Amino acid sequence: MWILGQGGFLGNAIARSANLNGYSVFEANSIPWNEPAQRLGALTQLAGAFGEFSANSGPTLVWAAGADGVGQREQEGEVESFTDFVHSISSARSLHGARVVLCSSAGGVYSASKNPPFSIATPVAASNKYGSNKIAIESMMKTELATLFDVHIARITNLYGPWPGPRQGLINRMCTAAATRKALQIYVPLDTVRDYIYVSDAAELLLLESATAASGLSLSLIGSGENSSVGEVIKTVTNVTRRKVPISLAYLESTKLQPRDLRMKSSWQERNHRFAPIPLAEGIKRLFDSLVTVPRWN
Repeated sequence: MWILGQGGFLGNAIARSANLNGYSVFEANSIPWNEPAQRLGALTQLAGAFGEFSANSGPTLVWAAGADGVGQREQEGEVESFTDFVHSISSARSLHGARVVLCSSAGGVYSASKNPPFSIATPVAASNKYGSNKIAIESMMKTELATLFDVHIARITNLYGPWPGPRQGLINRMCTAAATRKALQIYVPLDTVRDYIYVSDAAELLLLESATAASGLSLSLIGSGENSSVGEVIKTVTNVTRRKVPISLAYLESTKLQPRDLRMKSSWQERNHRFAPIPLAEGIKRLFDSLVTVPRWN
């Protein structure tokens, strides 16, 4: 398995889960994502090396790279980076027939969709640049890669869990605020609803959905199946940590790009996969304990 974005929050979790599930994970050199003149050459070289690494073994490639969320500024090169990835693996004949898995964003591609809860049958519609990029990348999976590879698009809900890097995501930031007792600004109304999934659960589900998918084009919606409002998350963090989280509501330009209701119906529920997600309270306890035990405030 070659995981693009292995150094990130989700990619790192996928690598851990892949190792536990018997995959041989390709240890690739770092890619100069922000240097377009060198990026394509590096991806092409690595695609060839992965073809040799995975010869006669049924290779899987996972795209887990890209911008982290709606408010992130590092989005302009995301589609261009994925385009280079498409060119690099398409030119590597030894990889043709492999499975290519795209980690997409459920919140992004459904941000302007109607009638929640959303499922894999819901037509995609974006209300922001982040979601538009994800839809464009999904489209490339279908039009550019589906004739050469088995392609699986995994739309993933909001991630949280232990991570030594920047505190991305509401729950990680909230638990850090509880641990440090530093005030946290929240930029969406308290009745905003999301599906929050523990990052190791998301990685496990990704591998499960990919491994059991039919050949050709397949889709999955990866979430916990537990839809919670921001107010409910605050209450859960307060109860679990036994600390009042110092919170203030604020407004950013990106606030209006955030839909209120993003309830999801995860595909593992519809497909009756044998999977038991970590409940929100337990996941928050694990995250908070990791912060208190090995504090790395960022």
